[in-house]
Amino acid sequence: MKYTYFANVKGGKYFIRSLFQYNNKSFAFFSPGYSVFTFITKPTGNGYHSYEWNWEDKSTHELKTWYEVRHLETLDEVLYQSPEQNCNFVNKDTFAKLPINLYKTFTRAYEVDMIMNPLLSMGYSNGVGGRDMNWDLRTKRPPMNTDLDYIIKELQSRRNIVAYKENLYDWVSNFFLEGNSKVLEEQGEDAYVTHITNHINEARRFQKHLINLLEYYKIPYETFSLDTGDYCKTFGLSKSIDISLHDNRFTTLPNTLREKSKLWTENYLLKH
Repeated sequence: MKYTYFANVKGGKYFIRSLFQYNNKSFAFFSPGYSVFTFITKPTGNGYHSYEWNWEDKSTHELKTWYEVRHLETLDEVLYQSPEQNCNFVNKDTFAKLPINLYKTFTRAYEVDMIMNPLLSMGYSNGVGGRDMNWDLRTKRPPMNTDLDYIIKELQSRRNIVAYKENLYDWVSNFFLEGNSKVLEEQGEDAYVTHITNHINEARRFQKHLINLLEYYKIPYETFSLDTGDYCKTFGLSKSIDISLHDNRFTTLPNTLREKSKLWTENYLLKH
């Protein structure tokens, strides 16, 4: 069985990536938003995994590829590898935000066991959980060039998972703990809380628009709780990972404000 994973902001994407790599499975990630690219990882034997990044040059629209090999046999190697989205081998400012040829690489991505963020492959290239993405989903107008008929047919043949958080306190808290530190530094606490509140509200709208989009394209899906779901059973995996190992991995909020973030979370839940 091959899977796709549709996830909101703070939706367990890196944990799922770790879980599939730890179980020696192939994986592809579609990165929308400010840096549009894809990467594919495949086990090659003896604990090694091949990595393939694909992007499009914004000036020439030429397709670019970077290859790498990583040893990902132990749990620590999987969990603490350098983040794939950093793309340290190239200046991400050269990536086309609205590529016209990148879709030609999507067939390779659809060969893998797990595809993350397949919305980009459908042409929806704006940031997940953002206002622009929500508008695109609502109007059913993908801004990026792609072979949508091919992608829909592929998705209809896969097991499509839509992840969600039952524990709203935990989900909202993660936004405040992992928010844009630049807003906090340059504009202060009040502006930061407003910024994060707006981000959460857009993310909640995203979940509704996503479900509506899948039903519109007649793509079958099933929902999966990040809090109570059985990861190994759902994804057909034999080795599990303690999800708490990913706690605080993306926390950016200074230690001095982490207690205050609890109040921000509680206030948000009371008002919304």
